[in-house]
Amino acid sequence: MAKEIILIIYGEGGHKEEMRRLLAHLGADGQKIQFVSISSAIDIFGAVEHLICAEVRDKFMYWRNPFQFIFSGTRVIAQTIYLIKRYKISGVISTGPGIAVLPSLLLKILNKKVIFIEDWSRFHSRSLTGRVMYYIADIFYIQNISLLKLYPKASFSGRL
Repeated sequence: MAKEIILIIYGEGGHKEEMRRLLAHLGADGQKIQFVSISSAIDIFGAVEHLICAEVRDKFMYWRNPFQFIFSGTRVIAQTIYLIKRYKISGVISTGPGIAVLPSLLLKILNKKVIFIEDWSRFHSRSLTGRVMYYIADIFYIQNISLLKLYPKASFSGRL
């Protein structure tokens, strides 16, 4: 029987740094856990397999969002299906980019565990991804205690 594997999803910048710290805490050295990944960034973490996908929205050119969502959304769903067929994925962990929503929803439908970590730069507002993932995730972590007002059912994890 194939070993269970985790899907991790992260983006550029802070999302990538949060994932690096999380994987260090989890002991992701290939012996304790193995993972596959989807990201808009190149793999520096040693994933068993890494797929690159563009973000599903453009934060600076809003007029492009419907087109970008269709193109990138379709691609990230196809990538997720490919990984599901190839590996025994037990769940997904994401540190915040919008590309996490569709794979998380798909894995949730397949009764897999979904864990989401709201961005550490959030203190008084919710991210767009966090607003959606709050209802999809089995475990929703916040890194700043002030967010409990906005996400009352979240778990406070502290900073990574």
